[in-house]
Amino acid sequence: MPKREPHFPTRRDSPQSSHRLLPASLQAAMLAGTEMRAGGASQPTLKKPQRSKESAARSVRRWMTGMVGSAAAMAGFFMVLWLTAPTMAPQSPAIAILANATVSDAASLMVAVQTAGLRGTSDVKGAIEDIKRLENDRVTIKGWVTDATAPGSALTVVAFAGGNHVLTTVTNGARTDIAKMLGLADPSVSRNMSFQGAFACMPGEKIVVVAVTSGAYSQFRSLTCP
Repeated sequence: MPKREPHFPTRRDSPQSSHRLLPASLQAAMLAGTEMRAGGASQPTLKKPQRSKESAARSVRRWMTGMVGSAAAMAGFFMVLWLTAPTMAPQSPAIAILANATVSDAASLMVAVQTAGLRGTSDVKGAIEDIKRLENDRVTIKGWVTDATAPGSALTVVAFAGGNHVLTTVTNGARTDIAKMLGLADPSVSRNMSFQGAFACMPGEKIVVVAVTSGAYSQFRSLTCP
C-alpha cells in the first residue's frame, strides 16, 4: 500500500480562517482586562454624580428654612393670642368659692359671700355703663369700679346670669374722667378702673354682678339680660 503522508491543517483548513488574528499586543491587553474583571479587585469604582448630592443638600436647606419659618409664625400667633387674651382674675380662695356658687338674687348672693368669707363695703364704688347683645346667645358688659381705700389697685368682677357663674375678670384700664369726677387729684389712681367682658345669657335672665377686693365685696345694680 502506498505510504500516507501525515496531513497538517493549513491556515485555510483552520476553523478560524475566516477571522483575522489580532495583533499580539492587543491580545495581551484584552487578556489583562479579562483577568482584572475576573479578580474583581481591580475593577474601577463608578463615581456618583455630584448633581444628586447638591440636589439633596438644597432639599434639606429648603426643609430647614420651612421649619424655621413655621416655628416663627406659630410663635407670633401664640404671642398675639397672649397679648389679646382677656385678663384673668386671680383665683383666690374667696373668688373660687364665689364662682362655684349659685347666685340668682340678693338672698342667694348673701349666702355665697358669707361662705366665701367676704363682707360688704361702701368703699368700693362703680357702675355698669353698657350691656348689649353681641350674638344670639352672648352679651357684652362694660363699666368701671374702684376701691377708695386702695386707689389704683385692681379689683375682681364676678357676674352671674340665670343663677350661673358666667364671668370673672379684673379691672384693667385707666379712667381719668372717673378719677376727676371722684375728686382724685393723683392721675395714677385712675388706672385699673375699667373692666369689660362677654358671656352667654338668655333674654330676660337676671344678672347679678359684684366687685371683690381684699376680703370685701360690693354689688352693682341689678340688671336684666337684653
